Amino acid sequence: MKNKNNFRAGLAVGLLSLLFLIKTTPTVAQPLTFELITLPNGLKIFYQQDPGVKFSTVVFHLAGGQSLEKTGESGLAYLATRLMAEVSDEDRLSGLLASGVNLSAGSRADFSVIRFEAPSQHLGRIMEIVSAGLKKPLFSGPRIDNVRKTMKLEGRKEACRLVEAALVCLHRQIFPDSPYGQSLYGRENDLSSLGKKDISRFYESVLNSGELSLLVVSDLDQKIIQELAAQHLSWVKKSEPAERKIYPVAEKKQDSPADSSCDYYQGPAGAAVVLAYVLPGELKDIYPAAYLLEKIVGEGPGSIIWSLRQEGGLAYNLNSRLEVIGGRAIFVCYMETDPEKARPGLDSLQATFNQLGQAGLDPETISGGKTLARNSYLRHSLERDNRLGFFSLLLANNLSLDFYNRFLELLEAVSPERLNELVRSTFSPDRAYEVLVVRE
Repeated sequence: MKNKNNFRAGLAVGLLSLLFLIKTTPTVAQPLTFELITLPNGLKIFYQQDPGVKFSTVVFHLAGGQSLEKTGESGLAYLATRLMAEVSDEDRLSGLLASGVNLSAGSRADFSVIRFEAPSQHLGRIMEIVSAGLKKPLFSGPRIDNVRKTMKLEGRKEACRLVEAALVCLHRQIFPDSPYGQSLYGRENDLSSLGKKDISRFYESVLNSGELSLLVVSDLDQKIIQELAAQHLSWVKKSEPAERKIYPVAEKKQDSPADSSCDYYQGPAGAAVVLAYVLPGELKDIYPAAYLLEKIVGEGPGSIIWSLRQEGGLAYNLNSRLEVIGGRAIFVCYMETDPEKARPGLDSLQATFNQLGQAGLDPETISGGKTLARNSYLRHSLERDNRLGFFSLLLANNLSLDFYNRFLELLEAVSPERLNELVRSTFSPDRAYEVLVVRE
């Protein structure tokens, strides 16, 4: 009953926020959609016009990411992508800085990105500089060493953060003997062994029209974007998408104990608890329902897990997230707590989800959850970086352009029966992956 009352209170806040959005900014009632442009060399451009700001954001989306790494190559995707984004020519670099360009790069489980944003009036010049660097990147020893040093530092920082370290151990548990079980920053021994030959091979595998896509959000007209892309990216080789290796999910043995041997964490005293479930079914069929479910379970005050923080005092960083790795949707709930509360915290989480899996969700909770999920998606979509990030995730997992453009419609179409079917097939003890990180 308390969970239900909490959810109603959260729903009231969500409704007020939604009414504010509708009344004050009616133009965002439907998030901006993307359009597809295909160049003669097969390069796909996903274009979205955003006339509100005289600024353009361009993302070079490289399919594969961490999943392309072989044994002993952890960190290669991040290392290579960072090097591909570097501008080696000093005059060109000065031109970028003078134009107020923000250039960044990184890698995730199934894709890598090189991103820049710049005043639209300078977009042609910036496209010329960035594409020239991509066409002939400089993978020199000193540059490789500099990026390696940065990655090792970032990896050590990650290993000192409770939740981030626990998530690395979780991925290792769900996807054993796969690249997903390593940090994106790689193992230090692997990084030290990676050289120019490995980086060049990665570059060749992703710099073609089968793996590279361009995501553009700009106030400029579609015709201008198409002409600029054709002018500066005609050198990209035409190719079909490569067939991806599919890494299986580890079978969860019933009554297996929580993995408390997470040796990745190297930080100070504390504890983290992670409870995760791999959702059954094809991603295209379950993702809208999974998105809705995560909002109902863990979206702030009033959510199902909120009582563990509010009433039980078991955690001071309690949250949930929906991950997509290797085409699989993974529901993750995590908490930071004191070492002596780690086991009781895990027990409480398990009891909460076991009960949810048995009882399901009532229609009122689902209806209110849809309002909160819709409101959350609309607020999230106000920022172009969020739109680009969400679309990048969908694109990397073979979800179509239409899937993104119709996502609110797909979310609204989730029936109570379909959602409860997903709840009952997911939240059972034999499907739970557990990680405990405890340091006294």
